Amino acid sequence: MLISPFLEDFRLDSNADSPVPVGHSAGTRSDLVDNGPTLPDIRKILIVQGDWETGMSRLALDLKEVGHQVGKVVFCTPDFIYKLRGIRTHIFRKPLADFDAWLRELLTSEKYDTFFLYNHYRPYNEVAWTLAEEMNLGCFVFELGLIRPNCVTVFSRKTPPLATMAKAWEKLLAGGPVAPPAKTPPEICQVSTPAKLVAFCSYFLLSRITSPLFPNFVDQREMKLWSHFKHGVIHLWRSIERSRDSELDPLFAGEMSGNYYAVPLQVHSDTQITKSSNFESIEQFIKQVVHSFEHHAPPETKLVFKVHPMDRGYKDYMDLIAGLDHRLGGGRILYVDRIHLPTLLANSRGLVNINSSVGISGLVHYIPVITLGKAVYNLKDLTYQGGLDSFWTEAEKPKPQPVRHFINLLLATSQGRGTLSQCCFDVPGRCKIQWPEPFRQEFFVPKLASIPDQQP
Repeated sequence: MLISPFLEDFRLDSNADSPVPVGHSAGTRSDLVDNGPTLPDIRKILIVQGDWETGMSRLALDLKEVGHQVGKVVFCTPDFIYKLRGIRTHIFRKPLADFDAWLRELLTSEKYDTFFLYNHYRPYNEVAWTLAEEMNLGCFVFELGLIRPNCVTVFSRKTPPLATMAKAWEKLLAGGPVAPPAKTPPEICQVSTPAKLVAFCSYFLLSRITSPLFPNFVDQREMKLWSHFKHGVIHLWRSIERSRDSELDPLFAGEMSGNYYAVPLQVHSDTQITKSSNFESIEQFIKQVVHSFEHHAPPETKLVFKVHPMDRGYKDYMDLIAGLDHRLGGGRILYVDRIHLPTLLANSRGLVNINSSVGISGLVHYIPVITLGKAVYNLKDLTYQGGLDSFWTEAEKPKPQPVRHFINLLLATSQGRGTLSQCCFDVPGRCKIQWPEPFRQEFFVPKLASIPDQQP
């Protein structure tokens, strides 16, 4: 949990939630009108591609609880959990090329006015995202949280994080109001990566075993079961083989402290790379960083590349980096895996990355950060705004106050406290997520009703 220590001061009173708590009876529309307030504007919501852990099925129940109508497109067998939980479903078995026409027909017949998407770059979600813009429909996107591991990102088509945060940050620097300090809700359990992986693998396995029922289903990742099994075995082997990497932690905190730059690698197929950067591959990124480091970094410094754990079984850059290190004379570039990331960051001279959420962790540890892709935190007074060549010698540490303002602003606008894969916080609703204010106001907070004038 890289950011959590920074947020320990933020605690939420469990009674300070919305007037009509999610997961409790909201009453009928007429009941609420008679008493003054009414429900949020009722939406007819269609969940297109959801998360593999099916946490959005719990969100669907929370939405129904306050009066919204919710449906789900079924693309593979695990999606039937929505039907088992009482959510209306629409089965799609045709090729992806037919989805646009099928979805338009569904919108015409069922009158859905809002899409919910988990990652708008997934194949079917890309179609829905484009269609929402064309037809001016509501469209909300959910993703892994930018503050890991206990947050979930949510934003609308009209409030994309990059543009929204840049505009809000510009106003803040101009003297505008700052976001109030964020508060952490009471915790039920720790966020568990193994639990998330078990859920993911279980549902993925079910989808592959029953794939003849949905022969045309595609996702952003490869869907071949045996390929993933092979890479899973490689992941396990490398994890065991590299367990001694942890012995480097005292070295980073000791004699190497302040004398190296950290470079966290990202998943090679992540849409943050393929859609939000100019790099064609992680290999290209590595070569560019090393070339700049070789010619512009202080000669006594080192470069430490950190493997992404989710890419461990799929990609290995050891030979590439060993060759580059040999060109530099040897001993200046390290390739590490199973180390304590906060220790690596806290003692580094700076952090170079494309647009990883680890960049936010770097800011929280108050080390210089440069991002070479599009990132929500790539803002003035936070990250280094010059080029990579000058970063090695000119970048300065971010000041604590701007970092705190940024974290609070991020939590207030797009970060739900909790995860879709687990129920970790003591807040109302089946999701157990404390949603950011814009989303909560849009879907869960009652509005004032306009009560007709009473006749004398």
